[in-house]
Amino acid sequence: MTREVQPGTEFRNAVARLLEVEPSALTFTRLSGGVSSDIWRVDTAGASYCAKRALPRLKVEALWEAPTARNAEEVRWLRTVRPWIGEQAAEVTAADEQRGIAVLAWYDPQRWRNWKAELLGGRVNIEIAAQLGHLLGTIARRAAEQPALARSFDNRTLFDALRVDPFFRHLLSRYPAVAELISELEQRGATLIHGDFSPKNILVDDRCDVRVLDAECATWGAAGFDPGYLLAHLLLKLEHTGNRALLSAAKAFWRCYQIETGLARQTRTHPLLKEQDLDRQVYLTLAGMLLARVDGKSPVDYLTDAQQRSVRARALSLLSQPPVATTALLNDWLAY
Repeated sequence: MTREVQPGTEFRNAVARLLEVEPSALTFTRLSGGVSSDIWRVDTAGASYCAKRALPRLKVEALWEAPTARNAEEVRWLRTVRPWIGEQAAEVTAADEQRGIAVLAWYDPQRWRNWKAELLGGRVNIEIAAQLGHLLGTIARRAAEQPALARSFDNRTLFDALRVDPFFRHLLSRYPAVAELISELEQRGATLIHGDFSPKNILVDDRCDVRVLDAECATWGAAGFDPGYLLAHLLLKLEHTGNRALLSAAKAFWRCYQIETGLARQTRTHPLLKEQDLDRQVYLTLAGMLLARVDGKSPVDYLTDAQQRSVRARALSLLSQPPVATTALLNDWLAY
């Protein structure tokens, strides 16, 4: 009989202290998925939780090391945005910043499904995409109204190690066109960003409710990064599946994001960016992410060789042209 894999004593004891129970009262089950953390389901006599610990070396083929302090940034992001978006932000139960351990609420897979799996399985719900546009736009707008958050999330070294270096700087010698995006991301930011706002980090249910997870890359950064990042992942899945509902989802997401962030531009209280600057950031991030998810340190696992070549060619074509408005880009996407 094969013995179940169990966490080390230090991790088990740390989680027990956070939950204020004896270690012997906990049952651990290792969870699959993700490349950056060691993740476990933790059961007590009366409740279930998700416990995660950041890994110093990520589980990808290329060498990719990153500070384990990133779990603290995730906890800080989730607690910061929860007053703005409520239960749509995953609930933090407890955290040990020194050990890089976070304990989150358990979202039962009988109800909650991973949005990436839903999209790849052909189940594209436009309402969910629209809801995420409102959600992300609300966060961007509300954070921009609180510039003191820039100090709380002054962690650009971490963002560089998790995003700029493995996704874009890694490509620079091969594709010099990504230099403009790198320069954009190195500038002082305008709002709080999630940094990994992709379908794999979003749970959905039959009622079109959502839960956002895994904000380890959170920082004060370029407002266009998060929307460009999500749009790139929707378009990658369009390339793979050919399901044009994904393009409709991308348009719905962007339209609702514009509604929320446009409020900040109209009131002029704490404007995020001039519209053309936001469009430029979205355009560059989208194009850069298409390239990064083919040739970066963490390529997506679902594209065929032919699809990878198609994505690469499209990304390089976009990077060779002046940025256009995001709405126009999406409207003309099938013509590129």
